[in-house]
Amino acid sequence: MSYSSALHLVRGVKSRLLHSGVQAEQLFAQAGLDEGDGIACDALTLSDKLSHLWDLLVEHSGDPLIGLKVSTPHRLGWLGVMGHIMLVSPTLQSTIERCHGRTRVGILLPGLRRAVPRQRYDFVWCVLLRTLRCASGRDDAVPVVVEYSFPEPANAAYYEQTFGCPVHFDRPHNVMEFSDSDLVAALPNGGMPQAGDAAGASVLARLAEAHPPAFTARVQEILASLLAKGPPHRETVAGLLAMSERTLQRRLAEEGTSFSALVDDTRRALARQSLEAGELSLKMLSFQLGFSEPSAFYRACKRWFGMTPSDLANHGERHGMV
Repeated sequence: MSYSSALHLVRGVKSRLLHSGVQAEQLFAQAGLDEGDGIACDALTLSDKLSHLWDLLVEHSGDPLIGLKVSTPHRLGWLGVMGHIMLVSPTLQSTIERCHGRTRVGILLPGLRRAVPRQRYDFVWCVLLRTLRCASGRDDAVPVVVEYSFPEPANAAYYEQTFGCPVHFDRPHNVMEFSDSDLVAALPNGGMPQAGDAAGASVLARLAEAHPPAFTARVQEILASLLAKGPPHRETVAGLLAMSERTLQRRLAEEGTSFSALVDDTRRALARQSLEAGELSLKMLSFQLGFSEPSAFYRACKRWFGMTPSDLANHGERHGMV
């Protein structure tokens, strides 16, 4: 993680705590997050420092519920949707699983040497729920269920009061499950606004991928079927849809995307699925995604995920989730 992005992240967390009345300047410094050279570190080291911070916050406050209380799941105010997602974690890994009208969002906050405390997951879930409430304009939106991989705490009832749904502990993974109807309401026109390549790694961007607009979804299906033959062309897709290229462009623009962006999004989504599943060799996958040579796929993965294809595949094997 670059110095500037790490500094932005740390300042955002600090602002959120100060906004909630938590004076934590000394604790940030004690955790190595004093906005000095110590922040310029790799993502996993930064993740350890953030986990250390949450341990210190619990110890200093004497309140094991502080992760819920400093980020109660009401609608966003001053910070904005993507700003709040940036507060979650420098290394947050997410999975999206849809089944029978529901979507399960799984998250994993990996660390290097320090265990990630439950309070940090509390904070993440509240941030995600607040973000969805902001996007949908509904303060009453609640998950169907929340699951924690941590042992049940003595104050478990407070979790159900906070999230407004059943909360289970001692589960295999950390998961928040939503009804698809709530998620669609939270994704305007079927998808979140574009926020640059960084948004591709965020939970909301992956939710948007899982719930694309109707026309965009049709085009994505066609693109997925054409990629193995090489880079798809607008005229080919427009012909398969029995419309002009101009109409294709206009319909995609109405749903907040473009042909080139959709080709890139489709490749990224298919690459993530295949790399996490380990189904194909990297060379074969690069050609299946329509790249002329593996080096082009390598550069695309670095742009999409900040990792090489082999690093991402190995990462998925080490941190497998539902």
